[in-house]
Amino acid sequence: MNRNTWRKIIGSVLGIGCGLAVAYQSPPDSLSIQSMWGLGIITWAIINWIFDVLPEYVVAMLMCSGWVVFDVVPFKIAFEQFSNTNWWLLLSALGLGVAVSTSGLLQRMTLYVMRFFPATYKGQVLGLLITGVGIAPTIPSVTAKAAIMAPISLAMSDNMGYQHRSDGAAGLFSAMYAGFVSSCPIFVSASFMGYMVIGFLPPEYHAQFTWTYWLFCTIPWALIFLVGIYFALVLLYKPEDKETEPGFFAKQLTSLGPMSKNEKITLIVLSVTLLFWMTELVHGISSTLVAMISLCVLLGFNIYGRQDFRQKIPWDSIIFIGGIINLGSVLPYLNIDKWMGEAIGPYIIPLMSNPYLFVILLTITICLVRFVFVSMIATLTIFATLLIPFAAQAGINPWIVGFIILVSINVWIVNYQNSSYLTAYYATGGYMVKHSQVVKMSLAYILISLLGFFVCIPYWKLIGLIC
Repeated sequence: MNRNTWRKIIGSVLGIGCGLAVAYQSPPDSLSIQSMWGLGIITWAIINWIFDVLPEYVVAMLMCSGWVVFDVVPFKIAFEQFSNTNWWLLLSALGLGVAVSTSGLLQRMTLYVMRFFPATYKGQVLGLLITGVGIAPTIPSVTAKAAIMAPISLAMSDNMGYQHRSDGAAGLFSAMYAGFVSSCPIFVSASFMGYMVIGFLPPEYHAQFTWTYWLFCTIPWALIFLVGIYFALVLLYKPEDKETEPGFFAKQLTSLGPMSKNEKITLIVLSVTLLFWMTELVHGISSTLVAMISLCVLLGFNIYGRQDFRQKIPWDSIIFIGGIINLGSVLPYLNIDKWMGEAIGPYIIPLMSNPYLFVILLTITICLVRFVFVSMIATLTIFATLLIPFAAQAGINPWIVGFIILVSINVWIVNYQNSSYLTAYYATGGYMVKHSQVVKMSLAYILISLLGFFVCIPYWKLIGLIC
């Protein structure tokens, strides 16, 4: 048997053993037998996620089903989040993203904007960063963006005359990845994990973090990110100064042909959707309702059909996210959240009282844990479940904890840590860059993110997110 099979066997045995060990523990005074079985099932799920025994969404469904089968909670509690507005917002937003990518609009918008940047290496790096950040909120799937944009970065590199696996090629690839993928924490709609963060927040905070308010809270980090990443790309690679062929992007646009009817409809619907998301506080129409109506309009115009609806919307991710966000309903129902507060709150809350120290320790811890926890989503789930409940008690808005986790999990020091990075890497054929060339950008991303957090702390205090 190979290593992968042995890992699954070990994870399966360990998950069942640890789950039963927790379930059969005598409950503390504040918990019940049902609480211990609930914790046991959660323990089993976490170990399965860590060892990748089963697909993530299968484990999530089994976890929710296990709570019902073992009479831990009623069915309506175990699956409550599947009727939650955030889950429907996620579904609708991902559906909108499918329309943008399948219609060809994403590629056209990128080529159109890139025409306005200088043809030099520095100009193209700046263009990829700004274009990526500008287009990021239109597609919640970072994997889709990586798959579509990586070949474009390869074409740019080849056109400029950079050899494969040269510094120039590595710099352009890293600029593409930073702009279209690593920038995703800036917008809630740029990654489905942004909606996960909202789902993990206590219910009283859900309405606060509209599309616009999320962006408002991330502005300092976004500025530090853009400036820091740009200089890192210039200083770390220093390629030979070359330029793209005159009219390169115009030729690429010409090859796409005139804008199709589907692209025009998608552009109009997407623009209206973003406008309504940005002005939610003015008109009062929820982002979820806006997204659902927009998706229905696109489907009504047959921008993509029934088969694409079945195949291109990532149903596995949607089911997985709905399953794990149900922790937010199950833990309070079983009083586990209060028990956790009594057990580990005295240790975590004082640490959170020093935001600068907390940011450093949390970022470093997540980066180290990611060498073991392959799944970004599982890492987000574990840390959000453990830490977010204590934030308000420490005078910190829980969103801040979720945002720091969301930023910190997006590392690619080793290639198995990040599925989006692997998608981009292999979308270029696997020969555009060597992994060793882009590791330094991952390290730079960590340091720049930390600097961004430090700049954000006084800003967050100013706007009332930190008391």
